[in-house]
Amino acid sequence: MSLLVISFDAVADYVFNEMASDENLYPNIAKFKKNSYYRDKVTTSFISNTYPIHTTISTGKPPKKHGIIGNKLNDGRGPWAQEGKLIKCKTIWQAAKEKKLKTAALLWPVTCGEKIDYHLPEVHVNRGENRLIKHLKYGSPIFQIKGMLKHIKLLQGFSENSMGKNNIAINLDRFTTNIASDLFKSSKKVDLALVHLISYDTIFHHVGSKGKALAHAKKSLDENLGKLLKAWRGKVLVFSDHAQLDVEETVNLHKLYGNIVHQQGGSAFFKREVEGIEKMPWFGRFLTEEELDYAGYKGFMGIAAKIGYSFVTLKFKGDHGYPVDYPNYNTFYTFYGSKLDKSKLIGHITDVTYIIAKELGLNMDIIKERESLVPVMGAI
Repeated sequence: MSLLVISFDAVADYVFNEMASDENLYPNIAKFKKNSYYRDKVTTSFISNTYPIHTTISTGKPPKKHGIIGNKLNDGRGPWAQEGKLIKCKTIWQAAKEKKLKTAALLWPVTCGEKIDYHLPEVHVNRGENRLIKHLKYGSPIFQIKGMLKHIKLLQGFSENSMGKNNIAINLDRFTTNIASDLFKSSKKVDLALVHLISYDTIFHHVGSKGKALAHAKKSLDENLGKLLKAWRGKVLVFSDHAQLDVEETVNLHKLYGNIVHQQGGSAFFKREVEGIEKMPWFGRFLTEEELDYAGYKGFMGIAAKIGYSFVTLKFKGDHGYPVDYPNYNTFYTFYGSKLDKSKLIGHITDVTYIIAKELGLNMDIIKERESLVPVMGAI
């Protein structure tokens, strides 16, 4: 009873399908999809950013319940919402610990400080902070030191400011994969392993869908998947948290409206109504009351960016955070292992949580919620 969960950050379902159809260029992805249960057109969680979505997967709950309503705290301007203590619901690693299962998490968002047996947390540092010290504080010290010493060449030159450099992002994924593979090949028992690969997301932000560097990120994903599959002994679940859309112009709403706004890429939330905002060229539509409630912004006025725009302080060429009904914005998951009860799968990103909890026999609310579903003929 063991399960490896791999997050392909920002890879849309149509992108994964294109990769899986080219077995010469992406042999590992093509083979894995062919031999697995695959589902595309999966609706992600809103707000569609990495930390809220991964926490929804980690808990099976919407942002309004788990409490991570943005990648960053304080109106979306930092610091990062990276500490596990911020999560208000039971997580899959806590449920696994209740069953005395061994857990591993490598670059998995919002796990800093959590009790995970083999832990390389995704850490963001503020100016003046030491990255190594923060890693050791928030993760498994000996496990991390051994991995860093062995694969130090992949970390040379890494810093918070260099994340946008394509080779740094790809090397970070290789570093994560190498440490995970070393662990899986060892005699140490791991029942639940969570691995987050970020290069596609990072590079898309900086070059958009037409950037040549994106091809290197795709090839890197295939190579890393092959390496992880070769080292792992057990079931495997691969998924994507959100897609990305091309951005022609970024808009910093903080400069226009001050501290009344939380800007989150493809959407923004205002503490009060703003008259005439719908006339602005970057305005897409107002968010519905249902969207605001689900995302944890009940009582706010919310807007979605028009396609081609993003509400950020940086100059991105690609972004996410858009409403889940935007075109070309669906995700996917694909599972290799035991036969799934497809009547309990609803085409939402929380299917990933359900599969994890079901396969490992975890005591999670989503099991009870899905078991109460009445199958609809032809729906799956």
